[in-house]
Amino acid sequence: MGVLRAGLCPGLTQDMVQLLQSRGIKTVVDLVCADLEEVAQKCGLSYKAGALQRIQVVRAFDIFQMLDVLQDLRGAVSQQVSSSSGTLKVVVVDSVAAVVAPLLGGQQREGLALMMQLARELKTLARDLSVAVLVTNHMTRDRDSGQLKPALGRSWSFVPSTRLLLDSTQSSGSLGSRRVVCLTKSPRLPTGCQETVDLGSLGTPEQSPVFQGDHT
Repeated sequence: MGVLRAGLCPGLTQDMVQLLQSRGIKTVVDLVCADLEEVAQKCGLSYKAGALQRIQVVRAFDIFQMLDVLQDLRGAVSQQVSSSSGTLKVVVVDSVAAVVAPLLGGQQREGLALMMQLARELKTLARDLSVAVLVTNHMTRDRDSGQLKPALGRSWSFVPSTRLLLDSTQSSGSLGSRRVVCLTKSPRLPTGCQETVDLGSLGTPEQSPVFQGDHT
């Protein structure tokens, strides 16, 4: 049974350990089994605020700025001394179509090459730094069939290893916060499975009392 000690996980200082011990949380098992939000309230802490402070937002308005940001990020993280408190966990690009779409079509022949360069940079970032890379895209309608399809064309469809389609529900007649998430591409799981989520409560309908008994 592991005893809590400073440095065991990010943010766990000696003062924090003493504070937790005064509340009866003395071992790793005690901490894992505890309700973290309740613990934070009892100890006068804001673990949510601490997590939000670790999020860094960088604005890039074209693909060249995006590539510069990703290359700088990869270089900076690679040079850092390995430590649990400074480890990069996830990179979110929202949205990739905003910086790529203006380069496609017409006489801009370099657009496809730049898009694939961005794809290589994202894959390299994920592989070299072992981080999750989340990229948002938008949907368009096929000119001939009218069917919905991911933007950026067939070339980009091979880039993500896992793809989730997020769609609104129409049952209530208004957009609301409910979405249907469908797995359309995965290297490990069967595709086609769906789950209705409530973005307002950040949980599935089973976890949201408002939507109990009403599933997709």
